[in-house]
Amino acid sequence: MQARLDPKFSNYLLQLGNGISPITIDEETKIPDDMLIRYENDAGSLQKLINAVFHNIHDYLENLSEMLNRAILTPKTDEINARLKQMFPGELKQYYSFDEAIYAFEQDIMEDFLNTLTPNGVPSNELLLKKDFPITLFRNINLSEGLCNETRLIRRNFERNVIDAEIAVGHHNGKRVFIPIIIFLPKTDENNGFPFKRTQFPIRLSFAMRINKAHGQTLDFVGIYLPQPVFSHGQLYVALSRAKTASSVKIVIRSISVNRS
Repeated sequence: MQARLDPKFSNYLLQLGNGISPITIDEETKIPDDMLIRYENDAGSLQKLINAVFHNIHDYLENLSEMLNRAILTPKTDEINARLKQMFPGELKQYYSFDEAIYAFEQDIMEDFLNTLTPNGVPSNELLLKKDFPITLFRNINLSEGLCNETRLIRRNFERNVIDAEIAVGHHNGKRVFIPIIIFLPKTDENNGFPFKRTQFPIRLSFAMRINKAHGQTLDFVGIYLPQPVFSHGQLYVALSRAKTASSVKIVIRSISVNRS
């Protein structure tokens, strides 16, 4: 439905999603050449993708409504958001979480270690933000006011204990809101064996979004960065189907022969 204005692209998506040849053969997917940015090296190819999606990042503030409908989808977002964080104009503001061991006697010896952890579904210990950054909420806070999981916002002003933001999409577009600090209780598992709670803002940058968090999004321009293979009938289909036309998609696929050592 999102690609109905580009019948050729719509048909391609249907074939991809159903695993039909000649689009998908032996679990490998054919990508049209006009969607691809040829891989050269990690840094250069990623920069070409950023330029294709956002053009001149310094012009981001000139047309926020257009830019907020552009994003890079990828399995892991840290590398891209870190790069765009530095390219975006303005001064960085630091927000640090308060990490507290569940058992008080562990607090003194565990606090520094807890600061290094970022379990799934929990914000990092350190948030680095600039004014007018695009951010995404990842907790339901107030559904009636439009503050729900995956709401995209614009970071407006610096406050000490709240984030002053503006809702950027949907029925509440343009509404000024305040995002509070909340408590997260990460699940204890083999990767995080110490029960603790983190008090931090429930947001993350949204220049780049994880593919599996992009369900339901419709974007004017989609960049796709694939540093490793993805499931052709899963993540790749989800990523491509966020776009409306083939001309609004650019993809970088890292060569599987690249030596990362």
